Amino acid sequence: MINEVYKLVPLANLHLDPENPRLPREQDWSSEPEEQVLHEFYRRYNLIELAYSIADKGFTPRHAEALLAISHPDEADQYIVVEGNRRLAALKLLTNADYRRQVRATSTWGELAEQAASQQLDPVPVVLYDSREALNDYLGFRHITGPTPWRPEAKARFIARLLGAGESIGAVARRIGSNHRTVRRFAEAHAIYSQALKRDVPMDQVEAAFGVFYNALDQPGVRTFLGLGRQSEIQTLSEVRVPSECLENLRQLIGLLYGDVTGALEKVIDESRDLKKLGQVLADDRGRRSLFTDRNLDRAWRIVGGGRQELLALLEGAYSRLAEANGQAREFCDDNEVQLQVKRVRVLTEDMLVRFGLDQD
Repeated sequence: MINEVYKLVPLANLHLDPENPRLPREQDWSSEPEEQVLHEFYRRYNLIELAYSIADKGFTPRHAEALLAISHPDEADQYIVVEGNRRLAALKLLTNADYRRQVRATSTWGELAEQAASQQLDPVPVVLYDSREALNDYLGFRHITGPTPWRPEAKARFIARLLGAGESIGAVARRIGSNHRTVRRFAEAHAIYSQALKRDVPMDQVEAAFGVFYNALDQPGVRTFLGLGRQSEIQTLSEVRVPSECLENLRQLIGLLYGDVTGALEKVIDESRDLKKLGQVLADDRGRRSLFTDRNLDRAWRIVGGGRQELLALLEGAYSRLAEANGQAREFCDDNEVQLQVKRVRVLTEDMLVRFGLDQD
């Protein structure tokens, strides 16, 4: 049974969580002063909207707005907020001028602080839990499949933490209210990301746009290029890795997805549908050679026959629609507008016959 205790806690006794999945992973935040963690939340997340709401309404209703916290492991009567860090960061900035100076907050924050002075912001409504583990179900649902999703990298890190603690794929799926495939995809992306960092593959740009990397790994051609096995067979994090002989391919993939951090090479992906093209190109020797030579994804895609399946699907759909129209048209043979549309179809069809060299058949 999970113990929950509601209480009002002085704001000074509440601390931002250095293990929050929103924080960049390349830094050990537990060794940083809280002011640095606060500055990171101010820099990365749009706290000003929260500040407007808090300055205007405070914490109303207070029970519903309670922060979720655990006891600090080293300090008595101090608490780490596990859920509600953005709200806590906004509260600290609204109530402490020194914090606002340290993060170089805009003048708007000072104005909101004056407005917030009329609200009851300290002490803060908090629900205390025995451990982080007691909050995993709530965090998993709320931030992965629920109403306030984390960024993809944060989702992957949270899922990896659960799997790393010994939970199975199925157990994690139940916790977050998702399916096995989603858990495996996030776990795999996190494992490969971590492997790349250890092998000094530049991943600076990946964290900010982790979703591109996550979705690229779902393309069959990309998986072959990286030497990855069947995703459905993943049961633990340790089972996921790019073979050593494919690590250079991983480095090349990052360059294709994000470009070179020095700016020497441009990325070849402009939108999500380009990932399918990239997978098709990487699965073909001629396509890869073309892509790595001139970094033109559309040209490489055409070389490997890209567009053929899409065209066939369009033609099949057009045939079905025309057959349906033909069946309905007979009772309107004398209708001038119907005749006009039929003539337009004929002109287009004759143009296609010439285009495809079929006009003599």
